[in-house]
Amino acid sequence: MSSASVDSSSVVPIDAPDRFARWAATADAVRATSKRLEKLAALAAYLPTLNDDSLVIACRFFAGIVFARHDMRTTQVGGAIVWTALAEVTGASEELLGERYLAHGDTGDLVGELLADRPASTLDLSDIAMRFDALATAKGSLARRALVAEAFRLLGGEESRFFVKLLGGELRIGLKEAQVEEAIARAFEVPLDQVRRATLLRGDVGEVALLARRGALEEARLALFHPIGFMLAQPLETPEEIVAALPSPFMVEDKYDGIRAQAHVQGDEVRLYSRTLDEITRGYPDVVHALRGLGDGLVLDGELLAVDPADPARARPFKDFQRRLGRKAPSATLMEELPAAFFAYDLLAAPDETGAPALVVDEPWERRRARLAALVWPERGARLAPARAITSADELESAFAAARAAGNEGVMAKDPASPYTPGRRGKSWVKLKRALATLDVVVTGAERGHGKRKHWLSDYTFAVRASETDPTLLNVGKAYSGLTDAEIEMLTARFTALTEERHGPFHRVRPEVVLEVTFDIVQRSARHKAGYALRFPRIVRIRDDKPPSEIDTLARVKVLAGDA
Repeated sequence: MSSASVDSSSVVPIDAPDRFARWAATADAVRATSKRLEKLAALAAYLPTLNDDSLVIACRFFAGIVFARHDMRTTQVGGAIVWTALAEVTGASEELLGERYLAHGDTGDLVGELLADRPASTLDLSDIAMRFDALATAKGSLARRALVAEAFRLLGGEESRFFVKLLGGELRIGLKEAQVEEAIARAFEVPLDQVRRATLLRGDVGEVALLARRGALEEARLALFHPIGFMLAQPLETPEEIVAALPSPFMVEDKYDGIRAQAHVQGDEVRLYSRTLDEITRGYPDVVHALRGLGDGLVLDGELLAVDPADPARARPFKDFQRRLGRKAPSATLMEELPAAFFAYDLLAAPDETGAPALVVDEPWERRRARLAALVWPERGARLAPARAITSADELESAFAAARAAGNEGVMAKDPASPYTPGRRGKSWVKLKRALATLDVVVTGAERGHGKRKHWLSDYTFAVRASETDPTLLNVGKAYSGLTDAEIEMLTARFTALTEERHGPFHRVRPEVVLEVTFDIVQRSARHKAGYALRFPRIVRIRDDKPPSEIDTLARVKVLAGDA
């Protein structure tokens, strides 16, 4: 496909720009080419043809989301609901569905094949958005299955394909939100940096598209209680590498063994968000209480930890903190036994000269740090994470040893002149974490165990991503040790809900659950799709704080194997 061939009239009929069929055809055109400029050309030709409401929805959909990033609703639809709804509408047997799924490896493409003979519908993008709204509020899996089945009866084959992909949160058309931002800039002839800044401020690429159309990007203001992407750190293996990578002196903080979190504070109103940008406020009332009154218009980056009740500056091990994870209403007894605390180490927003919340991510780290140090921190429940200047590998080695002795994972090293780059893994933040060689992986399959575990899904096949830009999952091992019985029982319920296909005791599951695994060595193997296998893998912990898009890649596996 050449860039000249991608225009609005060649994508779908010009007289129906707001139809979902038009959006699906454009998505298919984007999928059909591997060339970045052709993808952008298809989007830039299509977006201006839409009315305002459809433009907002279309951009969210192209980013692979059905609600704004700051909207905490979900459709609550897993693979099992899609599978049973498809069988109901088509009359296909489970055997046929399983056979055809294996041919595609993607539920959306399976749906597209089985419903390929259905003509395009007349439903608009707003109709589809309302169906997602209905799924988010539906009570029970039967009601959600009925809504999905109704959509299959109304939509054409290509529409149904992308309806299911949107339900799964991954279009797999070679498009990321950053490219949608670039297409918006092209379509409405506005600077890309203004589009990206507005997306940071508003947390909604759809709303930003509308501002771009109206030439009003400068009107975007920071919206508190809309989570912002987290800056990520680059891992390095030795103190010498870190000293060579950063200017001297650089700043070092302990890398805590908790979960990354973001706190938004507006007087007495406090909300907490996880690394996956999900709101987790209700699970940490002790932390919310501690942060109340800290200031106005603040967005803090830090770590949620369990701390010693007798020494609130000392972190408890992650295995203890796991008792607090996932609880929406922890008891007073649990909070007394395992108090949580927020250790802040960066500032993303603070009040401007008018008192309105404003981003400070472009300020250097040392300026943001000074702002944090000026706040009046409570004695318990929230504190500023300590930091110190380092100039040599020996000093860094000592800092690492001290962090490990305190029960923490390692250290983070930061360039004091560095800005905060949300959602990016910059070289101005690096981490040293050498206690264990570990990989973050996503579970692709679960199998019933043996003996006392025969009723539980306790054996997990897991995968890494092909690369930073290629989300293809490559299986690299299987683990069944390291978790408690309670954790396995909990995961059994989760994997049952995420099951997309069964073969005897084996469940192929939707890849959503991230694990951190350790192992003895990495060795070449033709048995796994990655071409490598982990020897004696063991599960370190469940990483509900990390999305599958941030798991390790094949390149990291090759490094650990000594092949890179």
